[in-house]
Amino acid sequence: MGDGIQITAGSGTTVNTDDLGAAGHVQRVKPVWGADGTGTDTQVAQPLPVQATIESSQMSNVGTIVTPKFASISDSASGQTAIVAADATRKIRVTAYVLVADAAVTAKFQNGSTDVTGPMSLAANGGVVAPFNPAGWFETASNTALNLNLGAAVGVRGHLTYLLI
Repeated sequence: MGDGIQITAGSGTTVNTDDLGAAGHVQRVKPVWGADGTGTDTQVAQPLPVQATIESSQMSNVGTIVTPKFASISDSASGQTAIVAADATRKIRVTAYVLVADAAVTAKFQNGSTDVTGPMSLAANGGVVAPFNPAGWFETASNTALNLNLGAAVGVRGHLTYLLI
């Protein structure tokens, strides 16, 4: 038996459609999956199996393709140090970071001079890791540098991944 059906006017057989007005009708289809000749209805208890892949060289932000960027951190000055320079038209969104301190110190990220994280207390040879977060951990305003502010003159090193959005 073939995979199609014939519909004869007046036979009582119907096909569900969505009425698109002047554009006509489009057939409504419920996805099924399985081997040829079988069909498993897609539903909450039996979801459609999907395989996803991750493209790490670009992402989408509200339909706009953005490319992840990377910055190294090597700071030992008390107070504010620019980590990523301001972009005239875009925000800096941090999606991952790592900080490791040579000695005990507090560190915080800033949007210019406004805190975007609270002070993080780092122990000697200790640190913090914020793994990849596609929504971002924090961001700056447009045309504002991303700064690291240290509570004392202690070496702090690391790196971060960010997007210009």
